[in-house]
Parts: sequence; C-alpha cells; structure tokens
Amino acid sequence: MLHADTVLFNGNIITLNPRHPHATAMAIEGSRIAFVADDETTLQLAAARTKRIDLGGRTIVPGFCDSHIHLLWFGTNLLRQADLTGAKNVDDVLARLSQSAAKTAGWIRGHGFDQSKLAENRFPTRAELDRVSTDRPIVISRICGHAGVANSAAIALLSVDHRQLGDADSGYYTEAALWNFYALIPALNEDEMQQAALAACDVLLKTGITSVQTLLDTPEQMQAYTALQRAGKLPIRIVALPPYAAVKQLHKHGMRTGFGDEWLRIGAAKLFSDGSLGAQTALLSEGYTDKPGELGLRIYEPEDLKRMVLDAQRKGFSIAIHAIGDQAVNETIDAIEYALERDPKERDNTYHRHRIEHASMCSPNALGRIVKNKIVVTLQPQFVTSDTWTAQRIGAERVPWAYPFRSMVKAGVDVTLSSDCPVEWPSSFECIASAVGRHEWSPAETLTPMEAILAYCLGSAYAGGVEKQQGSLEVGKLADFVVLSDDPTNLSAAQIRKLNAEEVWIGGTRRR
Repeated sequence: MLHADTVLFNGNIITLNPRHPHATAMAIEGSRIAFVADDETTLQLAAARTKRIDLGGRTIVPGFCDSHIHLLWFGTNLLRQADLTGAKNVDDVLARLSQSAAKTAGWIRGHGFDQSKLAENRFPTRAELDRVSTDRPIVISRICGHAGVANSAAIALLSVDHRQLGDADSGYYTEAALWNFYALIPALNEDEMQQAALAACDVLLKTGITSVQTLLDTPEQMQAYTALQRAGKLPIRIVALPPYAAVKQLHKHGMRTGFGDEWLRIGAAKLFSDGSLGAQTALLSEGYTDKPGELGLRIYEPEDLKRMVLDAQRKGFSIAIHAIGDQAVNETIDAIEYALERDPKERDNTYHRHRIEHASMCSPNALGRIVKNKIVVTLQPQFVTSDTWTAQRIGAERVPWAYPFRSMVKAGVDVTLSSDCPVEWPSSFECIASAVGRHEWSPAETLTPMEAILAYCLGSAYAGGVEKQQGSLEVGKLADFVVLSDDPTNLSAAQIRKLNAEEVWIGGTRRR
C-alpha cells in the first residue's frame, strides 16, 4: 500500500481538473501528487512517517505561472536600476535617478515611467537627464520598454549612424535604436546574473508564482539558469524563450522547443512584429486617433516574417510573436498560417504551441483565425488597468478590439495570463484582479475568477508545453501549489488584490 510523505487535509482544493474540480485533501509522494480526494480516503495513505497538515479550511490552487516575463531584466532592475514606476513629474524621475546614481557606478539606468502620467505629459529630455550627470551615461526606458531617453554622455558613445536612428537633440529613441544603448552597457557576469535571477525569483515566490516563461536576451542568460539548476539552487521552474536569431545554432546542437527537464527547458522562439501602444509604435491598420496619420512600426516585412516562422517550425520550434496593433496581429496570423499550411502535420503536433504575445488589439476576424489555427494568446491583464489612455489612443470605434479577454475565452482561444514584468509588477493577485475587474474604459471583457485562474495555471502550462506536468492538481503531476488566505473564486477584484500566498510549495517541498 502506498504511504505518502505528506497529506494535506481539511482544505478547499481547487484542482482545475475538470473530472474532479474540488477536493478537501491531497497526498504527496516525493515531488508529485499521489492522491486527491476527500479527507477520509486520503488520510488512509498516512503512515507513521507521513507529515499531516490540517489546512483549517484554507484554499489551495495550483502554482501560478507567469507565461511572459523578463526575469533577468527584472532582477537587474531590482539590483541596479532606478524604479521610475509611478513617477509624478520629470523632477521625480530625476530625483530617483540621482538616488540610484549615488549607490551605483558606471551607467545610470531607470525604467518604468509613463510619459502620459507625468505632470508635463511628455517624455523627459536629454537636457533634463544631463542635470543628473553629464559625465556618466544615462538611459531610461518607458514602462513598455519600447521607448526611452538618453543623456548627452550616452548619445556621445553611439556611432554616427546609430545616433541618427533617434532624435539626438531630445534624446528620444525607440525600439532597435534604443537597444543600441544597451549594447554598450557592460554585461553582467555569470555570478551577477545568478544574483539577479535569485532576487527576481524571491519576489515571484512571495506572490505564489512557481514557474515562469521568460525571454532570453543572450546565451549567457541561459548559462546562468543552467548553473543554478545544476547546483540545485533554481528556486522556480523556468521555460526559456530564446530569440529567433538563436534558432539555427540551437538546432545545430540538437535542441528544440521542449528540450530540457522539469526545472529548465527551452520554449518557443521569440520574434517581434511591432512595438507598443504606449510608444505609438504598435502597428495599426488605421492611424492613431491621438496622432493622425501615424500607423506605428512594422519590424519585419510580411514575407520575411512568414519565412522566419516556417524556418523555426521546421527546426522543431514553436514561435512566440510579439504583436500588439491590429495590423501586426493580422500579419502575425498570416505568418503562422503560412507555416502551418506548408507543414499540415504541424496543426496536430503535440508540441505545436505557436503563440501571439499580447494581441492587444484583436479584431473579430482575427479572433476567428486565431481559433482556426490553434494559436495560443498570451494576455497581460494589468495592461488594461495601467493603460488608462487606451480609448483616447485608438478611438471609440476600435475600443471593443482592445484586450478582448471575454471574447477570446468564449470563442475557444487558448489563453494564458502574464505580467510582462518588469513592464508590470509580477503580482499574481494584481494579475487575476485586473482580469476580473478591468478599468472603467473597458468593462465588458472581464473574466470570472475561475476563468482567470484556469488561464494563469493550466493555460500557461499548455502554452509552455508542460501541461502534463503542471497547471492542475492531479495524480502524477508535480506537487506545485499555493495555500491562499481566502478563496479567490468568491471574491471581488478589490478583495483578490488583498490576498496573500500563505504557503508556496514546489515539488512537494514548502519553499516559503
């Protein structure tokens, strides 16, 4: 007879298993779930050595999975950058940069401001950043990461060609032009990257996030995760999304989507189709309402995007394409459809998890095509509550296309939830609450708490190709779960924001 290592009983267990959605007890053997049922039956698996935990009626849900995050960027922000989130005016931005400068050396960096919420209702300028320092290079990025400003010392380091890709007079740069500054910043060494990863994971664990799907910027980032995993120090489970540029080399070494183990594996390859609504670089089919004639930025020509998706698919990779504007979403669907039509077997491939990251503006026609092609959509509910200017930016006629979560779920789209941290703070409860109680400009597309949890757990696991191991509390799956301070399915959005992760378990071990 099986004797469990741990039995948790007298609880309210939300399993997300449609055949057995609720239970009161769960038995764990090793790192996996051995049994999920009622108290009486499950406690029969308890032996003298078994640890018995009375939940006292508390709620358990599967561990949350943030399906789109920049883990090392966030960790680096925590350790080295000024947090500009919520800055009220330019002077506030400069003060925070000065405080950070006093504690760091070399480049001065800051992230997280929203120019539309500064009192001046504009981006800071090169001249204003020069008030912090004219000797040390400074670069700051908007909350979306797609636009930023540099000071004179930073601009002076650019080549003449790179300098001309932005507005050197104001210091304003967007997209790839902004990344030219980052290429000049000395990279973290492996120890520093590990410290950044651990700092980020510590924040995630506090809110019940037990796994992430994180974007990789460099091969060295994967090496840092691998070193932590080999040392048994990786705090959470990671699916790493390499850039498309790495596909050829990874394929050469026999690696593809799904390569790895239950702690660290390779996910979909990442491409960008456009920019962001906040920076007015998201690609629209018609101009911005608040900037007539401006359509945004197309990063790849449609035929090039099709070619890259097909290439990645034939090398064994799912593809995850950043697409925010409605035109970018349409062109992204075109590219995925093109690849699937040329390899029809991929439509039913277990490992096919082609994804659209964001799909912030999604027309009804695009929605139908997403369903037809079984494309996963990675959502960021906190964008809806943060981007309060959306209706003014795209106009009343297109507002119903913005973040259509309810329509997606109703149509049968496989959706996930994420923060896009550090664009938003990685709080599981903020994420769920923002899906349940959207901003007043967009009240119709809310999810129920159960729908949000399902997308955040099992939906995210499916997107990462790990749904057989994670995402629900079922026999044989990994024992990753969170003990909550209340039952979120019975709470309002405001109440969900006040929840606490009282215990976080990964692989049958309590991590906090």
